[in-house]
Amino acid sequence: MTDLSGLERRVAADRANTRSQAPADFLRLAGSLTELAQGLLATREDPSGRDRTAEALEPAQEAVAIRLHWLVGGYVSYEYAGALQDSLRLFEQATRLVGHRQLATNTIRSACQAYRQVAQDYPDVSPMCADGLSKCGVWLMRLDHDAAVAATEDAVRIRAARYAADPEQPGKYLASLSTLLRTMMVGRSRKQAIASYRALYSEVTSPANTARLRETRIEDLDLTVKTTQALNKLGAQTLERAGRLTQQQILYQSGGDLATIDEINWRLALVGLKPLAAGAMPEPPSRPVEITATYGALAVRCSAPDGLAQVRAAIIAAYAADGAEPVDAGRFAGVHEKHWGVKAPKINLGTQLGTDVVLVEKASGSWISVKSLNWEIGALGKHPIAVALSAKWPVLTVATIENISYELCLYDNGVATQYAALGRPAGQAPLDTPLAPLDFATLADYGADYASETQVRAAFGNAAMFAKVTELPGSGIRQAAEKGPLTDFGSDILFFGRD
Repeated sequence: MTDLSGLERRVAADRANTRSQAPADFLRLAGSLTELAQGLLATREDPSGRDRTAEALEPAQEAVAIRLHWLVGGYVSYEYAGALQDSLRLFEQATRLVGHRQLATNTIRSACQAYRQVAQDYPDVSPMCADGLSKCGVWLMRLDHDAAVAATEDAVRIRAARYAADPEQPGKYLASLSTLLRTMMVGRSRKQAIASYRALYSEVTSPANTARLRETRIEDLDLTVKTTQALNKLGAQTLERAGRLTQQQILYQSGGDLATIDEINWRLALVGLKPLAAGAMPEPPSRPVEITATYGALAVRCSAPDGLAQVRAAIIAAYAADGAEPVDAGRFAGVHEKHWGVKAPKINLGTQLGTDVVLVEKASGSWISVKSLNWEIGALGKHPIAVALSAKWPVLTVATIENISYELCLYDNGVATQYAALGRPAGQAPLDTPLAPLDFATLADYGADYASETQVRAAFGNAAMFAKVTELPGSGIRQAAEKGPLTDFGSDILFFGRD
């Protein structure tokens, strides 16, 4: 706990020393007053003692008054400005907690006046004064909106002059412009605020400097990582190039995050550019059919945090229902070796589960992949693992036979419901009930990179590209075995056998 008595004694001693009228003694007193105010404010959070928050107001105000006096008197270093900002921040907090709105308003207005005078008397530290005015503008926003706008306007004028002299650093100027626009929007319609903003912006920013601002690099715009990555993917290296994009392009690259649109439109408004047009991505032509490696896998749509464990438990229960229990890996010769002897793939028409090796993995998004050895490619519409798991989750089977066929079948509530294919292996029995066409729009919603339905359709038939845009499995258990021993997958690999 803070020793408030000790702080009060120190303030008294420092106050006595100011009889010398030396600036250093006054600044030492300001530091002691600030610490005392901090200690008094801390009593608000101490349930064991008396709340002395109201007493913090007087030392906080005096500390601010001392520092403002010496700021105008020539103490204009950045370190000193930081100490003044700390004092103002503490004072603003104290007035907010105690409720002295008018006192806060008058004192922060005085701080704004001090910053204006110092910026005029000491041009070399005018950027520091601009920062102070911007911060005061934020505090005044809830106290005196007109004074807040005036403070942020003056900050912008200072920054505009600095940018005209040194156009290599646009970040600070854009930040002050952003603060001004946000301040102007309080209590006004967006249209009215932007009109007022543009009038001031045109007054203080020359056409040449506007052109330079529009060429600001994306890295200097203080954007979120997601927005920066989306713009980089689209090759928009400057603010002006970003303005030529469309909303659809940004959404496609940012996973549908609408906040990225707002971020970019805000920066465009700062330099007088129009917001992003809605637009649309040009739909690509269909990819060339490319059915390469043979494999089969299931994709289970489960978004629960413990989805992997849930699907794993459901698989064990499904095999147990058919009399197959988990067994030790030793029952399967060679699985501890890389690229063990996987048999040539063939369609397994069996509908009762039995001896098998199953790999269960978290894919991407909300898909969980299930890769079986003996039911790598099951009978269309009757895949026993898909039937069992679809009683609880939507399940999509992916079956690829090299240079012959590419099939997708959706199972829901224990039955196959939708189907799409290119080619079909010979020898399969006709379906008992016709299946509806696969809903590619749903796959687009679940897929990667906010791909459109048309883009998903265009990729169908190109196994690698389709797996990329839908996040469905792009390989099976035989490809996993080629990369390394299946036993290396730990709890993700299941071995089933019958006694």
